[in-house]
Amino acid sequence: MEIKDFNEALYASSNGVVVERRKSIIVPILVLLAGMVLLVVNYFIENGSDANNLKSTLILIGGAVALVGVVMCGINIFGRGAPYHTGDKCFLVRKQYSFDRSQEKEVLKAVEAVDRLALDILEESDIASLSAVCYYSPRSRYCAMQAFAYEEFVFKSITELQVKQ
Repeated sequence: MEIKDFNEALYASSNGVVVERRKSIIVPILVLLAGMVLLVVNYFIENGSDANNLKSTLILIGGAVALVGVVMCGINIFGRGAPYHTGDKCFLVRKQYSFDRSQEKEVLKAVEAVDRLALDILEESDIASLSAVCYYSPRSRYCAMQAFAYEEFVFKSITELQVKQ
């Protein structure tokens, strides 16, 4: 299994505890509306030498905020969902660790024990020849992790998906 298949394995092994879910679209729509309000406010300001800088600023900021809102809406609508823990009613936090091959024994031991603290203690490497991916719930002790090794231009799993409730 490759590193990109980790989420699918997580959904399949959790028996409905972890599901794919999108975040609410309310915030992106509010950002878009805020940008549009700034552009509308610009229309009601009268022309004059004192107001030109204000009008230019409102157009710039309103257009930028509206553009950010459009991009956020697009990502929310067309993007993939994120792992959501149904029992805790929260999204899982993803952390990816990068290690050197010389630390393989310690990494495998920590992943098999589903021990995030042991991975936090290990010194991370700039070159990710060995990687551990961890999803955990900020509200409970739920944690899922798996170790991957870089082989032939892709990360391949070297352990099974380990889950601790």
